[in-house]
Amino acid sequence: MQDLKDMTNNVHYENYRSRKLAAVTCNGVDLSKAKGQLTKSPLAQMEEERREHVMKMKKMETEMEQVFEMKVKEKKQKLKDSKAELERRHEQRKKTLEAQYKELEEKRKLFEEDRSNWEAHQRILEQQKLEASK
Repeated sequence: MQDLKDMTNNVHYENYRSRKLAAVTCNGVDLSKAKGQLTKSPLAQMEEERREHVMKMKKMETEMEQVFEMKVKEKKQKLKDSKAELERRHEQRKKTLEAQYKELEEKRKLFEEDRSNWEAHQRILEQQKLEASK
C-alpha cells in the first residue's frame, strides 16, 4: 500500500505536474486541453487578478467616499436645521420674556398707584383723626 502511495505521488503526480508546467512554458498552449486553447502563465494570471482586485478596491473606495460625503451632507443639514430651530426657540422665548417683563412693569405701576392712593387715603384719615381729637 505504501509503495502504491509513493508511486502515485512520485511518478504520476510529478508527470502530471511536469506536463502542466511544460504546457504553460510552451507558448501558453496547454496540450491536454482542447486544441489551440491558450492558457496564461501563472504570473500573468496573478497580475491580471491583482489588477482586477485593485480596480475593484478603487471602485469600492469611490463608493464609500460617496456614501461618506452623503452622510456628511446629511449631518451638516441636520445641524443647520437644529441651529435654526434653536434660534427660533430662542427668539420665541425672548419675546415671551419681554412680554412678561412688560406685564410685570404694568402690574408694578398699578401697584405703585394703588400704594400711593392708599398712603394718601391713610394721610387723610390721620388728619381727620387729629382734627377730630382737637
